[in-house]
Amino acid sequence: MGSGGPGILPKLHSELHRMKLVFTRPAISGVIRRVGQQHLTYLSQAALGDLAAAVLDVEEKGVPGLILEAGCALGGSALVIAAAKSPTRPFNIYDTFEQIPPPTQKDGKDAEERYAQIASGNSAGIGGDVYYGYRKDLLDQVQNSFERFGLSLAMNQVHLVKGLFQDTLCIDQPVAFAHLDCDWYDSVMVCLRQIEPHLSTQGSLVIDDYFNWAGCRKAVDEYFADKRGGYQFIKKSRLLIQRR
Repeated sequence: MGSGGPGILPKLHSELHRMKLVFTRPAISGVIRRVGQQHLTYLSQAALGDLAAAVLDVEEKGVPGLILEAGCALGGSALVIAAAKSPTRPFNIYDTFEQIPPPTQKDGKDAEERYAQIASGNSAGIGGDVYYGYRKDLLDQVQNSFERFGLSLAMNQVHLVKGLFQDTLCIDQPVAFAHLDCDWYDSVMVCLRQIEPHLSTQGSLVIDDYFNWAGCRKAVDEYFADKRGGYQFIKKSRLLIQRR
């Protein structure tokens, strides 16, 4: 996967510009640093930087639409997205805010083994903390993190939506950017079916688990099998899919 072609040099310069903006803006770089220090994300600083750069890209281009995240966990990536986006652009965050649902037969053995570990109650959290899926007040913790980071939910148009994706993710307006961090085949497929038809021109999807879980990769490959001509598939720290 790649974005090669005659326009690669201008695109590279533009990408370097956005990455420079990420790490020279205290409002963004400070959030990236703090979410790592406070064990609020599994993502590396480089992956968080890529995420922020993708959000800055849609902001700089004026791509219309919502920003979405499906799969919030402790809220670290959501905090970075909120710091990078315009405060007036709506940002909807979807999660059960509980333990992750089980995989299905469409997922691989890797997912089965991982879920068995989670269900056993023996999964370790980030940096020795309690695994986020075992916390009973996860929604409150994410809300508190936004306030603690100075990113008021109300003032930054951030909306936390609790429930299963098939029950809550009903998109009826343009989407500029979506971060899909939902692991298993069924969850990823539900998100793609709901979001992709509304993705704006030059809008982007970041697929967190494409290189990690077989079920996620299968869902993405199947969904885009007949749509590849309309998109660029860019391998970074995560898979970025951008509508042409």
